[in-house]
Amino acid sequence: MALPRAHRLSLRLNRDRLTKTGKTAFGKYFTLISSATPADKKENSPRLAILLSKKTASLAVDRNKIKRITSALVESLFSSIPPKDYIIIPKRSVILSSYSDLTSDFISIISKLI
Repeated sequence: MALPRAHRLSLRLNRDRLTKTGKTAFGKYFTLISSATPADKKENSPRLAILLSKKTASLAVDRNKIKRITSALVESLFSSIPPKDYIIIPKRSVILSSYSDLTSDFISIISKLI
């Protein structure tokens, strides 16, 4: 199940802002870019986007699987994510990893950005 629209971040409108002003944290399976939510969009919940290129996985089947795994992980940990704007960039190794490894890596990256 996908995140509700209120918790999704439009890459088209916000990618440049986050890459220029945001903080970046790297992990074994994910790269996270975070920035404060703009004043006109203030909410008490995080807004997230998953960025995945053809360079990471050339087959659409693999890209969709990586996105499904990442979004399921984000949904399960949503209550522990601080209210900011995030771009999540998964790595190809997400497909082959266990859920517990992905969870621990994601939590450690989030703690670096706080």
